[in-house]
Amino acid sequence: MFQPAPENISRLSKEFASRLLMGGVVTLVTSNWQGRNNVMPLAWHMPVSSNPTLIAIAVAESRYSIDMINHSEEFVINIPKRPMLHHVQYLGQISGENIDKLEAAQWDYFAGFRVMSPLLYNCAGWIECGVRHMMPFGDHVLYIAEVVSVQVDNESFDLHWKSDVDDNRPLIYLGDNAYSSFDIVKNARTPKDLEAPEKILAERMIEELELTKESIEKREEIQAKLEREVELGNIIDVDTMSDFIGLDENNQLDFSQALIIDEQDKEDQI
Repeated sequence: MFQPAPENISRLSKEFASRLLMGGVVTLVTSNWQGRNNVMPLAWHMPVSSNPTLIAIAVAESRYSIDMINHSEEFVINIPKRPMLHHVQYLGQISGENIDKLEAAQWDYFAGFRVMSPLLYNCAGWIECGVRHMMPFGDHVLYIAEVVSVQVDNESFDLHWKSDVDDNRPLIYLGDNAYSSFDIVKNARTPKDLEAPEKILAERMIEELELTKESIEKREEIQAKLEREVELGNIIDVDTMSDFIGLDENNQLDFSQALIIDEQDKEDQI
């Protein structure tokens, strides 16, 4: 028998289906035709086959990259690093039809191994692709491409994305102009052959909830300490403390009574 639906749920228009599926790495698709380069941010991408290795990308029909890819039958998927956040957003708001987008963004590039499309600097990974199939669906064109070469930055990737490498982490796209990045990697555990899965999975869920509660309490403790230091007018190292409590526009503190130091101040003291 069906159980009652959870509370606090909302129905959305069907256009939000794609937003709910967001959360993959940000990609910049570069292409080249007749000596001209182009680049576009792309959120809709997925692997579709292991043997042969095939990747699919869905490109809006209005994109100038459609003409470039149709003629060259190749492209590169570039995975930019976290510091390129604003470059990525900017490139998504201009068209390459009348402007060299890489030149406008002052984004350097280098040659690939198998394709003519450029590979961008300041990226964590690069996938060179040759188009095998092209199919229009609705207002997008679906390209099925064979992977012909893969490169990664060793600081960013080691069998999977690293989470403890700060600015070498890739960006994660959430929709609109919202982005995230990998902050933690956790290894999942499945029940062994002789273990009751329902018991083990329930225990793991309790553990995860306890860990989440502990991290929230720790964060609140650190933030309370910071607030006390501010009230006393003591020196506050915002760079260090913000790493622990994640200061943002929703965590506004009044620093008017405190002496604030940043990275430049610390360098001047050396």
